[in-house]
Amino acid sequence: MKTPATREAAAAALLERCSDARLAEPGVKNYLTVRLASPKDLLAAARLLKGELGFGYLEMITAVDWLGPMKLEGLVSSRNPNPFTDKLPGPPVPPAAGAGAPYRPVLDLLWSFGNLRDGVKVFLRLEVPRDHPEVPSLAGEFAAADWQEREVYDLLGVRFAGHPNLTKILTPDFINGHPLRKDYAHEKDSYDGD
Repeated sequence: MKTPATREAAAAALLERCSDARLAEPGVKNYLTVRLASPKDLLAAARLLKGELGFGYLEMITAVDWLGPMKLEGLVSSRNPNPFTDKLPGPPVPPAAGAGAPYRPVLDLLWSFGNLRDGVKVFLRLEVPRDHPEVPSLAGEFAAADWQEREVYDLLGVRFAGHPNLTKILTPDFINGHPLRKDYAHEKDSYDGD
């Protein structure tokens, strides 16, 4: 029988094998979170988690743009765009720069891996520059990475090197830019109505 995976064993193995990796404090909730120093460490870390430590389930890939407050240009500006209910809130108001958010010109990527047998979860984090963000694809290791990487590419513009079909998955082809980037300004189109 295989030795059960533990948070401590995963942390020790990742920190030993990935150059300059460190424990992220604070982590994601109370889960082990390891911050990688370079995109070149991602594939090795994922293979270690899956092949040696039993983390065969890639639960999620996502990212956050830390550029600054979002731009409101092009967003729905009416108080209630839904004619069937009057219970919707108004448009969002972004926090002012320096209001406690650590704004910087990076995209912070996050991968969640699970060991379903032992009930252990590990998060990997990696910051990449906003201009030409690129990391290796995990689609060759985890089937679940395929659509999730396409989503992060579509919405935030992160390129996944080696992905077999890195194309848009959520937005129409005529949309230019990446809607979850903080500098994205939506241009009105035929779907916006009046």
